[in-house]
Amino acid sequence: MRLLARVLFFVLAAGPLPALAYIDPNAGGLLFQLLAPLFVAIVGGWLFLRRWIADAARRLWRRITGRASPSGPNDEVGE
Repeated sequence: MRLLARVLFFVLAAGPLPALAYIDPNAGGLLFQLLAPLFVAIVGGWLFLRRWIADAARRLWRRITGRASPSGPNDEVGE
C-alpha cells in the first residue's frame, strides 16, 4: 500500500510535461493527399477483382463437384 501511495505521489507531483513536438497544420492536408488516392486504388482494385474471384470460385466449384454452383442473385436463368 505504501508503494502505491509513493508512486501516486510522484506521478501527481511530476505534473504534466510540456509537449516538445509540433505538427504543421498542413501536414493533415499532405496526409490526406497521400492516403486518399491509396484508399481509392485499394477499393477500386477490390471492386474490379471481386467479380473475377467469384467467377474463378464458381469454375472451381463446378470442376470439383461436376455440377453447377448454387444460383446467386446475379446468376441468369438458364445458365
